[in-house]
Amino acid sequence: MLARLQQRLNETYQTDPGYDVREFLLTDKNIASVLFSHEGLASTGETLLLREEDDGLSVTLYLEQEILKRLESTNPLDELRAEQLNDLCKVIEGLSHFNYVVWKASQDRTVSLLELELQAEIDKFVSTMQLATEQEDPELQNGLHQRLFDSISFRDDLDQEQAERYRAANEYAARFCRGLRQRLQNNGEHALTELRQFYRLQLPEKISHIHSNAWADG
Repeated sequence: MLARLQQRLNETYQTDPGYDVREFLLTDKNIASVLFSHEGLASTGETLLLREEDDGLSVTLYLEQEILKRLESTNPLDELRAEQLNDLCKVIEGLSHFNYVVWKASQDRTVSLLELELQAEIDKFVSTMQLATEQEDPELQNGLHQRLFDSISFRDDLDQEQAERYRAANEYAARFCRGLRQRLQNNGEHALTELRQFYRLQLPEKISHIHSNAWADG
Protein backbone atom coordinates (compact mmCIF):
# COMPACT_ATOMS: atom_id res chain seq x y z
CA MET A 1 0.00 0.00 0.00
CA LEU A 2 2.77 2.47 0.90
CA ALA A 3 4.54 1.86 -2.39
CA ARG A 4 1.32 2.46 -4.34
CA LEU A 5 0.54 5.65 -2.43
CA GLN A 6 4.06 6.97 -2.95
CA GLN A 7 3.90 6.12 -6.65
CA ARG A 8 0.61 7.98 -6.98
CA LEU A 9 2.22 11.10 -5.53
CA ASN A 10 5.19 10.69 -7.87
CA GLU A 11 2.84 10.46 -10.86
CA THR A 12 0.71 13.40 -9.76
CA TYR A 13 3.70 15.74 -9.62
CA GLN A 14 5.91 14.01 -12.18
CA THR A 15 8.68 13.78 -9.63
CA ASP A 16 10.62 10.83 -8.31
CA PRO A 17 12.60 11.25 -5.08
CA GLY A 18 14.68 8.26 -6.14
CA TYR A 19 14.09 6.38 -2.90
CA ASP A 20 11.50 3.85 -1.76
CA VAL A 21 9.96 5.21 1.44
CA ARG A 22 9.71 1.69 2.85
CA GLU A 23 13.50 1.61 3.19
CA PHE A 24 13.30 4.59 5.57
CA LEU A 25 10.24 3.46 7.52
CA LEU A 26 10.08 2.92 11.28
CA THR A 27 6.86 1.64 12.86
CA ASP A 28 7.86 0.79 16.43
CA LYS A 29 7.24 3.77 18.71
CA ASN A 30 9.50 2.46 21.47
CA ILE A 31 12.45 2.10 19.10
CA ALA A 32 11.72 5.51 17.59
CA SER A 33 11.65 7.09 21.04
CA VAL A 34 14.98 5.51 21.98
CA LEU A 35 16.70 6.43 18.72
CA PHE A 36 15.46 9.99 18.67
CA SER A 37 15.00 10.61 22.41
CA HIS A 38 11.45 11.90 21.81
CA GLU A 39 13.04 14.50 19.54
CA GLY A 40 10.04 15.85 17.70
CA LEU A 41 8.18 12.54 17.87
CA ALA A 42 4.58 13.65 17.46
CA SER A 43 1.65 12.04 19.25
CA THR A 44 -0.30 11.79 15.99
CA GLY A 45 1.28 8.54 14.82
CA GLU A 46 3.26 10.20 12.01
CA THR A 47 6.55 12.07 12.12
CA LEU A 48 9.32 12.73 9.61
CA LEU A 49 12.56 12.67 11.58
CA LEU A 50 15.47 14.61 10.08
CA ARG A 51 19.06 14.95 11.18
CA GLU A 52 21.82 16.83 9.39
CA GLU A 53 25.08 14.91 9.24
CA ASP A 54 28.52 15.68 7.85
CA ASP A 55 27.90 13.74 4.65
CA GLY A 56 24.26 14.66 4.11
CA LEU A 57 20.79 14.34 5.57
CA SER A 58 19.50 11.43 7.63
CA VAL A 59 15.78 10.76 7.06
CA THR A 60 13.43 8.42 8.90
CA LEU A 61 9.67 8.28 8.52
CA TYR A 62 7.85 7.08 11.61
CA LEU A 63 4.34 5.72 11.04
CA GLU A 64 2.53 4.02 13.88
CA GLN A 65 2.18 0.31 13.23
CA GLU A 66 -1.49 0.19 14.23
CA ILE A 67 -2.37 2.83 11.64
CA LEU A 68 -0.78 0.78 8.88
CA LYS A 69 -2.44 -2.41 10.08
CA ARG A 70 -5.89 -0.82 10.04
CA LEU A 71 -5.40 0.51 6.51
CA GLU A 72 -3.92 -2.68 5.14
CA SER A 73 -6.80 -4.74 6.51
CA THR A 74 -9.34 -2.58 4.62
CA ASN A 75 -7.34 -1.17 1.74
CA PRO A 76 -8.63 2.37 0.94
CA LEU A 77 -7.01 2.21 -2.51
CA ASP A 78 -9.67 -0.34 -3.41
CA GLU A 79 -12.53 1.17 -1.41
CA LEU A 80 -12.13 4.41 0.51
CA ARG A 81 -14.57 4.85 3.38
CA ALA A 82 -15.08 8.00 5.41
CA GLU A 83 -13.94 6.34 8.63
CA GLN A 84 -10.57 5.58 7.03
CA LEU A 85 -9.79 9.21 6.21
CA ASN A 86 -8.01 10.05 9.45
CA ASP A 87 -5.58 7.13 9.19
CA LEU A 88 -5.11 7.55 5.46
CA CYS A 89 -4.37 11.26 5.75
CA LYS A 90 -1.69 10.62 8.38
CA VAL A 91 0.05 8.21 6.02
CA ILE A 92 -0.26 10.58 3.05
CA GLU A 93 1.13 13.40 5.18
CA GLY A 94 4.18 11.32 6.06
CA LEU A 95 4.72 10.32 2.44
CA SER A 96 4.29 13.92 1.32
CA HIS A 97 6.89 15.12 3.83
CA PHE A 98 9.31 12.39 2.78
CA ASN A 99 8.91 12.97 -0.96
CA TYR A 100 9.14 16.75 -0.71
CA VAL A 101 12.18 16.87 1.57
CA VAL A 102 14.10 14.32 -0.49
CA TRP A 103 13.13 15.97 -3.78
CA LYS A 104 14.20 19.41 -2.50
CA ALA A 105 17.45 18.01 -1.12
CA SER A 106 18.26 16.41 -4.49
CA GLN A 107 18.15 19.91 -5.98
CA ASP A 108 20.15 21.42 -3.14
CA ARG A 109 17.15 23.57 -2.16
CA THR A 110 15.94 24.27 1.34
CA VAL A 111 12.36 23.92 2.51
CA SER A 112 10.61 25.73 5.35
CA LEU A 113 8.34 23.99 7.84
CA LEU A 114 5.37 26.05 6.62
CA GLU A 115 6.05 25.02 3.02
CA LEU A 116 6.29 21.38 4.09
CA GLU A 117 2.98 21.49 5.97
CA LEU A 118 1.23 23.41 3.18
CA GLN A 119 2.23 20.82 0.59
CA ALA A 120 1.11 17.99 2.85
CA GLU A 121 -2.32 19.56 3.33
CA ILE A 122 -2.72 19.87 -0.42
CA ASP A 123 -1.47 16.32 -1.00
CA LYS A 124 -4.00 14.91 1.45
CA PHE A 125 -6.85 16.63 -0.38
CA VAL A 126 -5.64 15.78 -3.89
CA SER A 127 -4.85 12.14 -3.11
CA THR A 128 -8.16 11.45 -1.39
CA MET A 129 -10.14 13.38 -4.01
CA GLN A 130 -8.50 11.31 -6.75
CA LEU A 131 -9.49 8.11 -4.96
CA ALA A 132 -13.06 9.29 -4.37
CA THR A 133 -13.35 10.26 -8.04
CA GLU A 134 -11.91 6.97 -9.30
CA GLN A 135 -14.24 5.05 -7.02
CA GLU A 136 -17.22 7.17 -8.11
CA ASP A 137 -18.18 8.29 -4.62
CA PRO A 138 -19.92 11.69 -5.04
CA GLU A 139 -20.86 11.90 -1.36
CA LEU A 140 -17.22 11.72 -0.31
CA GLN A 141 -16.18 14.07 -3.10
CA ASN A 142 -18.70 16.71 -2.06
CA GLY A 143 -17.89 16.51 1.63
CA LEU A 144 -14.14 16.13 1.40
CA HIS A 145 -13.14 19.80 1.58
CA GLN A 146 -15.18 20.35 4.74
CA ARG A 147 -13.86 17.17 6.35
CA LEU A 148 -10.21 18.03 5.71
CA PHE A 149 -10.22 21.79 6.24
CA ASP A 150 -13.24 22.84 8.30
CA SER A 151 -14.01 19.94 10.64
CA ILE A 152 -10.56 19.86 12.22
CA SER A 153 -8.88 20.54 15.55
CA PHE A 154 -5.26 21.14 16.47
CA ARG A 155 -3.28 19.26 19.08
CA ASP A 156 -3.18 20.70 22.58
CA ASP A 157 0.56 20.07 22.91
CA LEU A 158 1.51 22.53 20.14
CA ASP A 159 3.40 25.64 21.15
CA GLN A 160 2.31 29.01 19.77
CA GLU A 161 4.70 28.93 16.81
CA GLN A 162 3.65 25.42 15.81
CA ALA A 163 -0.06 26.21 16.17
CA GLU A 164 0.27 29.32 14.01
CA ARG A 165 2.16 27.35 11.35
CA TYR A 166 -0.44 24.56 11.21
CA ARG A 167 -3.31 27.06 11.05
CA ALA A 168 -1.61 29.01 8.27
CA ALA A 169 -0.94 25.83 6.28
CA ASN A 170 -4.55 24.74 6.72
CA GLU A 171 -5.96 28.12 5.66
CA TYR A 172 -3.72 28.48 2.60
CA ALA A 173 -4.39 24.91 1.49
CA ALA A 174 -8.14 25.34 2.01
CA ARG A 175 -8.16 28.37 -0.30
CA PHE A 176 -6.08 26.61 -2.93
CA CYS A 177 -8.08 23.37 -2.86
CA ARG A 178 -11.49 25.06 -2.88
CA GLY A 179 -11.03 26.10 -6.50
CA LEU A 180 -8.91 23.08 -7.36
CA ARG A 181 -11.76 20.71 -6.54
CA GLN A 182 -13.79 21.72 -9.58
CA ARG A 183 -10.72 21.77 -11.80
CA LEU A 184 -9.86 18.24 -10.72
CA GLN A 185 -13.36 17.02 -11.54
CA ASN A 186 -13.96 19.03 -14.72
CA ASN A 187 -10.53 19.14 -16.31
CA GLY A 188 -8.15 16.75 -14.64
CA GLU A 189 -5.21 17.41 -16.95
CA HIS A 190 -5.46 21.16 -16.46
CA ALA A 191 -5.55 20.67 -12.69
CA LEU A 192 -2.52 18.35 -12.81
CA THR A 193 -0.57 20.94 -14.79
CA GLU A 194 -1.39 23.56 -12.15
CA LEU A 195 -0.41 21.19 -9.34
CA ARG A 196 2.93 20.36 -10.96
CA GLN A 197 3.77 24.01 -11.49
CA PHE A 198 2.72 24.87 -7.95
CA TYR A 199 4.86 22.07 -6.51
CA ARG A 200 7.98 23.65 -8.04
CA LEU A 201 7.36 27.20 -6.80
CA GLN A 202 9.08 28.75 -3.81
CA LEU A 203 6.88 29.52 -0.80
CA PRO A 204 6.32 33.26 -1.52
CA GLU A 205 5.29 32.37 -5.07
CA LYS A 206 2.93 29.68 -3.76
CA ILE A 207 1.21 32.13 -1.43
CA SER A 208 0.92 34.68 -4.24
CA HIS A 209 -0.62 32.01 -6.50
CA ILE A 210 -3.13 31.07 -3.79
CA HIS A 211 -4.20 34.68 -3.29
CA SER A 212 -4.52 35.24 -7.05
CA ASN A 213 -6.63 32.13 -7.55
CA ALA A 214 -8.82 32.86 -4.53
CA TRP A 215 -9.54 36.31 -5.99
CA ALA A 216 -10.30 34.87 -9.43
CA ASP A 217 -12.49 32.06 -8.05
CA GLY A 218 -14.36 34.49 -5.84
